[in-house]
Amino acid sequence: MSDKKLLDKVNPERREFLERLTKGAFVVPAVLSVMMLNQKLNLTTANAQSNVTICLTPGALIATPNGDVRVVDLRPGMPVYSMDLEGNRIVAPVVMASRVTVPDTHTVCRVVLDDGRELYVSGVHPTADGRAIEDLATGDRLDGASVESVERVAYTGGHTFDLLPGGDTGYYWANGILIGSTLSQEAGFYTFAPADRVQEAHAEGV
Repeated sequence: MSDKKLLDKVNPERREFLERLTKGAFVVPAVLSVMMLNQKLNLTTANAQSNVTICLTPGALIATPNGDVRVVDLRPGMPVYSMDLEGNRIVAPVVMASRVTVPDTHTVCRVVLDDGRELYVSGVHPTADGRAIEDLATGDRLDGASVESVERVAYTGGHTFDLLPGGDTGYYWANGILIGSTLSQEAGFYTFAPADRVQEAHAEGV
């Protein structure tokens, strides 16, 4: 798929961000490994490489009924805590889990809240209310607390990870902080299409 056709499928708000970020140039193909539960989809992405790492670092702890589990260890079908449209915490199965290969030049955001919670996550990762992590500023509210700091730090872990819980929102708790998922269709990072069989999709321009 050409870069232009790929970009055309991204929602308008995210397309504007990507065009501004890359100045029209998509670079360096990467591999997006995707595990799915009861879904047969083709998955492509229009995110660009410019010190932007999609998803979470592997040590992020995801809240589950069985205690916190590292995001790197989650698999489709495993139960996690999510939130429904009414704001209730629910148990939902992981329907999709991803691992993205990233270069050593990538950075992530270290978000620290005033109640001590902190998270290493991509700058463009969505919060539960649709903001990008990198757009947060000191004093902003996030999951019931105030943001103390947001800073970019080097990340040389080789891969980043994300998940999509079942349900209406796709929200989950990482290191105790409620966030959205880059794998949800609403986030606009990926385009989804039916497929007979897919376990691994090549992401053009991560």
